[in-house]
Amino acid sequence: MAGAGTSFEICRGELVIRRRVALRRITPLRRGRPPKRFVAVRKKRARPRRGPARCPEYLAWIRTLPCILCAPPTLTRLVLTEAAHTNALGPRGISQKASDFSAIPLCAEHHRKDPDSYHRLGEKRFTLQHRLDLPGLVVDLHLRFKEWTASKKKVDQAV
Repeated sequence: MAGAGTSFEICRGELVIRRRVALRRITPLRRGRPPKRFVAVRKKRARPRRGPARCPEYLAWIRTLPCILCAPPTLTRLVLTEAAHTNALGPRGISQKASDFSAIPLCAEHHRKDPDSYHRLGEKRFTLQHRLDLPGLVVDLHLRFKEWTASKKKVDQAV
């Protein structure tokens, strides 16, 4: 019933068949180093990566502005502001940060630390509690940034 080189054993109450001879190979293995495994190389994207717009210059400019809740627009304070990303320009994808152009200037307390901060309350409750029009504010900031970059280009061209 069993071929040559086969043995039967009982292990934990079950019948186990073991082969004592090595399995035959159609092509023999080469001596020396084992063959390299082929790993597929990921193709580069034909089109640019999809996702929200990124602009480090805009974020740097936002960080120069005072917090929209702490200080009136005419008063400048020595409080470091952070660029708080909002969903004012539209919803974002799953696990995606919103576009940089939807960022607003907030101090650390209003952005993350206080109980009435943006991240603790969420966008809807934050805008209701502080009576903000986020879409209008984001559009106004974006227009001011465009004016600032245009004036900066004019100064650079004059020099």
